[in-house]
Amino acid sequence: MVETKVDPLATKHVGVHPDSLHVNDSVPSPKVMDLRYGTNPTQTAALYNPNSFLGSLKELRTGKGGPSQTNFEDIFYAALMVGYFDSPSVAIMKHENPSGFATQYAPEHLSETYKKARDSDFRAAFGGTAFFNREVDMKTAEAVAELFTEVLVAPSFGEGVVERFKGSMRIFQYDTNAFKSIPRFVGQPSLSEIKRLPDGSIIRADALLTPIRTMEDLRPYIVSSRKPTENELHDLLTGYRIKLRSNSIRMVKNGYSTGLGTGQQDRIMCIDGAVYKNKRLTELAQKENRSRAADYSIKGSCLISDGFFPFTDSIELCGDLGITAVLAPHGGQNFDKVLAKANELGIAFVDLPGELRFFDHH
Repeated sequence: MVETKVDPLATKHVGVHPDSLHVNDSVPSPKVMDLRYGTNPTQTAALYNPNSFLGSLKELRTGKGGPSQTNFEDIFYAALMVGYFDSPSVAIMKHENPSGFATQYAPEHLSETYKKARDSDFRAAFGGTAFFNREVDMKTAEAVAELFTEVLVAPSFGEGVVERFKGSMRIFQYDTNAFKSIPRFVGQPSLSEIKRLPDGSIIRADALLTPIRTMEDLRPYIVSSRKPTENELHDLLTGYRIKLRSNSIRMVKNGYSTGLGTGQQDRIMCIDGAVYKNKRLTELAQKENRSRAADYSIKGSCLISDGFFPFTDSIELCGDLGITAVLAPHGGQNFDKVLAKANELGIAFVDLPGELRFFDHH
């Protein structure tokens, strides 16, 4: 007799979690649900606070025994990111990092914006979370269905869209008021972040908020001899809003990501990793005769770093790659040399104040 093995990733693992939690100087938060599992199948988890953005989600279609902790974290960080944009935007999430992002600078069908985000890294997009800030219509749904997607999230869905999908896909509808209430900018009401470590240590920290709202907010910090074009400045703002785990860089062209480098211990390796992946994806697309939604060549892209450049090596690499504009927080004893190298290479440089460093180790 052949033993039937149970897939732990598709099995709900419920633990002993209280019906409410009292954290962050607030009233007790009721439990919304037990999750399929935490980060791994051996870890149980539960979601609390029905008044939060995640707590207000409406699950229109479920699969695999319900959402996991990672599913909800993907949804939250996508919502945080996409909420910076008023224009139609799409984020494809994988393990709390975007694999691709796109926003509209000019009107186009939402399906095209989705494809730009998806095709930025079509390998990583497989089995990911697709998050929209516009209603998903049938044409966009057909584009999503071209690649296996585990979670689909939007404020609304057109007629027949939810029924269009089969298998294990989970579909969530979010409340637009809860979406808009996620704190993103300085001055907005926010709660401190609480992290409790397994030894009982508790760390309480302010939420990461930014005063940078528009392109105009970036203009005072342009320090290079060559000023960025309007499109470059737009791309720098777009890249600034893309949330990645530090250390990280983003490469953006015309509103969509061409390369993302995240979670490295040094700045230049973030660039190297993004370049390597970009090259391999280009080779794979050619090998498979795959048509991609946009030009993903790095040349002509803007580069945004979440931390300062300690040496000139990163700027020199930007010059070799054809990067035209850079945004980074100020810092380091070698900044004058970094700026001089940028000027030598004709790279526009936006130097944010050092206190606006935007490391995010979520």
